[in-house]
Amino acid sequence: MIEENSIIKGNSAMNVFVLGPAGSGKSLLVKNFSAYLAREGYVVRTVNLDPGVLDPGYKADFDIRSIFTVESIMREMGLGPNGAILEAMDRLAHMKIPDFGGADHIIFDTPGQLEPFLFRDAGRRIIGGFRDRCCFFLGDLTALKNNLLGFYLYALTAYFTLETETIAILNKVDLLTPEEAEGVREIVRSPLRLTTKPLGLRDEMSARLLKTLRHFFPPKRVPLVSAKTGEGFEELLTILYEIKCACGDLT
Repeated sequence: MIEENSIIKGNSAMNVFVLGPAGSGKSLLVKNFSAYLAREGYVVRTVNLDPGVLDPGYKADFDIRSIFTVESIMREMGLGPNGAILEAMDRLAHMKIPDFGGADHIIFDTPGQLEPFLFRDAGRRIIGGFRDRCCFFLGDLTALKNNLLGFYLYALTAYFTLETETIAILNKVDLLTPEEAEGVREIVRSPLRLTTKPLGLRDEMSARLLKTLRHFFPPKRVPLVSAKTGEGFEELLTILYEIKCACGDLT
């Protein structure tokens, strides 16, 4: 069971935690997707949980930097950057996030240093404190074209660790040519097509992993989006609706 940092929040909002490695576009997605939801008529609140960011690019309704930053912890405790990040994650683990009554969606921007947030107490305690929740796990599509399985495994790790519905999302589709984007979509739609003719050890391992994973995790669609242009945002909203009403099919 997830150890909670507070009583489970029972608000009607859908709580969306945006995760991903540094440079995957989390803050830009939070900024532009929340604006998209607002244009669609939803009441949206944003929360910045990254104490190390200098400027997230948007004005958060709750910003952890108003309480502490990585830089302030370095000065306070005489720590280097890595030690201060770990201390920040420990403090995050005991934070009580405000409950925004009346919001339809609350979008959480998580730390750029994904591993300490994911594998220490902070992520599990904070995310576990909300009832209606899911995670968007972002990947930089331009860097992942040849390692989609590795990205998917990382997203599954987040799902397993956080015990929360996690949607793998490939960001920066606007930087691909139409032909490249369609090639990725074909792979995402039929990942086993990559394993029909293993060419080496890595290909054989990929084939076995994919076949094994299908026994434990039902296939889900993997949206291709652009946090910059808004491409794919409609599909993300549809996914949120499906998760919220618990009647949708994410395949």
